[in-house]
Order: sequence, then C-alpha cells, then structure tokens
Amino acid sequence: MGNVTLFAKLLPFPAVTIISGRALFSVLILGLFFALRRKSILYKNFKDFSFVFGIGILFALHWVTYFHSIQVSTVAVGMLSLFTYPVFSAILEPLFGGKKPEPFALFLASFSLFGLFLIVPDLSWDNQMFQGVVWGVVSAVLYAIRNLLTKEMHVHYPSSQILFTQLFATSLVLLPFADGLSQMLAEPKYLLFQVVLAGIFTSLAHTIWIRSLSNLSVTTAGTLSTLSPIYGSLAAWYFLGEVPPDRLWLGGGVILFCAVMEVFRKQNENKPIEKGERD
Repeated sequence: MGNVTLFAKLLPFPAVTIISGRALFSVLILGLFFALRRKSILYKNFKDFSFVFGIGILFALHWVTYFHSIQVSTVAVGMLSLFTYPVFSAILEPLFGGKKPEPFALFLASFSLFGLFLIVPDLSWDNQMFQGVVWGVVSAVLYAIRNLLTKEMHVHYPSSQILFTQLFATSLVLLPFADGLSQMLAEPKYLLFQVVLAGIFTSLAHTIWIRSLSNLSVTTAGTLSTLSPIYGSLAAWYFLGEVPPDRLWLGGGVILFCAVMEVFRKQNENKPIEKGERD
C-alpha cells in the first residue's frame, strides 16, 4: 500500500475531497462485490454495526490526516511519520487487554520520536516538515486504534463486510466537506486515478490487510509492512521528483529500526508459548 501516497500529490485537491471520493468509489466497488456474490452486509445487532461504524469515523480521520501530512510536506515525511504506528500499537495493544505496556515498547516509542526529531530541521509550525510530522503522528495513533478495534470485530464478521461499513461511515462523514469533488470526478484523468485508488489500493488492499489481523497481532502485522516507506519514498523520488534529504534517511532509519526491533520482541514473546504447546 506504499504507492497509494502518490495520489495525495497527483490529485490537486484537498485531502478531505480526495478521501471522500476514495471512500465513495470503494463503497460502490465493494457493494457490487456483495451483490454479485449475494453476500449479506447485515450485523447481528445494532450495537455491532454502531461499533464498526464508529471505527469508520476513526478511519476517515486517519486517512485525511495522513494525506494532509503528505500534502504539506513530502511523501517520505508523511509515510515515515505514519509508520510509527507499529510502536504505538505495541503500547496500546496491552492497554486494550487490561495490561501495562512493556518498558521496551515505551523505549521504542521514545526512540521513534527521536527519529522524527531528526527529520525535522526546525521545530516550528511555520516549517512544513514539522507540520507533516505532527499530522503524520496523529494519523499513526488513529490508525493504531482503528486496527486494534477492527481486530476485535474480525472474530465475528468477514473482513470485506467490516471494511464496507467503515468506508460507508467515511463517505457519510466526509462528503459534506468535499469541496471540488464534482470537478475532480468530471476530469477523466482524475476519475481514473480515483477508480485505481479505490479499487486496487483500498477495496482489495485493505480487505487483505484486515484479514491478516485474524492471524497476526496488530503489532506484528504492522511491522511486516515497514518496507512501505522505503518503496513509497523511492516511487515519489522517481515519479514526483521528491529527493529525500540526508537527514530524512537518518531519521527514517531510526524509525524503521524500531519497527524491526518490535518484530524481534514479539517473536521472543511468543517462543515460550510455542514451547509450552509442544510440551
């Protein structure tokens, strides 16, 4: 899903407008999928529907803040800021289970923030890189919470149904604020961008992602996707001409190092369980 960030630059519209179009087309595509497969989108009760719908509002805020982060800075800054979310997941996941975060997870979070500090040349809101990092971190926290809550519901409902409801919520919340949506959809090139964004990088990619949460912890699933900032930044370099400064590679290396360390931490954490199962 790393190359999805290019659309934040390729589409010259506000983040809210791009995301509302993305969500709307995704709802139509998934709705067609359900109709052809004759699959139900009904929930067992209104409480479950309301819960997933509420997660969809978090999803909308995550998307908008993420794309806005990229638009005010660069693709690389936005992606690296977002990819602090595996570390935030490591802190939040135990809290959702009524436990305390492990000290090493807190250390990784602090080290990740240090990596973000290396990216920003000036800690001032007048600096666009700083704005991008702040919006990216907000998006990362929202994404971590969304994934944790989604994991809870995936036990009871298919991934495609959960995603459809979340996208439906995103559409309803954002469409009233989508200035320029009709102009965007009237342009054939931008319309094609939206169809690709909704079909490949949203409906398909996020359905697979949610399904993976049934077999992996949110933290582990997040760390496995840490290659995204690398190839996403390279794609922005090639297609958009955004050449990352040296300090961005340094700070990004620190952030991705923390994500990789989290992978090893989770592996070591699961080893005693696996040994006990063999016994």
